[in-house]
Amino acid sequence: MNQKERLDLILTTLKTEKKLSLKEVISLTNTSRDTARRDIVALTENNLVQRTYGGIALLESFKELDSYLERSTHKNREKFLLAKEASQLIKDNELVYLDVSTTVSLIPKNIDKNKTNLMVTNSIDIADQLLRYSNCHCRLLGGNLDREARCVVGTKPLNELEDYKFDISFLGVAGIDENGVYYGYEEDLELKRKIRQQSKKIVLLVDNTKIEKSHNFCVFNIEDIDVIIINAQLPSHLLKVLKKNKVQIITITEEKLE
Repeated sequence: MNQKERLDLILTTLKTEKKLSLKEVISLTNTSRDTARRDIVALTENNLVQRTYGGIALLESFKELDSYLERSTHKNREKFLLAKEASQLIKDNELVYLDVSTTVSLIPKNIDKNKTNLMVTNSIDIADQLLRYSNCHCRLLGGNLDREARCVVGTKPLNELEDYKFDISFLGVAGIDENGVYYGYEEDLELKRKIRQQSKKIVLLVDNTKIEKSHNFCVFNIEDIDVIIINAQLPSHLLKVLKKNKVQIITITEEKLE
């Protein structure tokens, strides 16, 4: 099988599977690791696939979620208001986790300068914001750097989380409905569930575009949430489920925070 035939086979398979790991590419094309890597490079350089942690995916599968940097330019005012409200939930001396999220990344700018809490994160942008805009201590989890998400990934951050018991953790979402909380990537599953396991309180920051939106992976049940901060009224059926599970709901407006 020549390279063109291998590339065609990989693309055909991706149309069905959406994502392939390096090991799967090797098995599919019956080639060596080096040859498989060269094929992946060829597909990437021709803008036919997107590199992922440990493999590749069709470009269109990434259109469902904007890149981290693209998202950071959207709805900045709304995100800022959510982050400002979230920062007020942080109490002195609490151990805090800030998950990778464009909305959560605005929390450091809003933290009281008198607070010197230890903040743990897997996001290089949040670590940077903590160092520049707060007096809190910052600890960045170790691991492999995902260039797209601008965060550390892999088994190392997952293992490191075992060492912590967070008083409060802040996360963004890709979507939420009465059935649960959704994220866009399979890599999110284990890490976010581990955060839930290691946290006394989970706070979700949700802008109005994420309400009643499902996504690729349902990571949390509603009962796993402690607090939700939103900038819009919730539909009655979702509100009912949240109240049934004793989720604290904080609805913000610009007038409230100005």
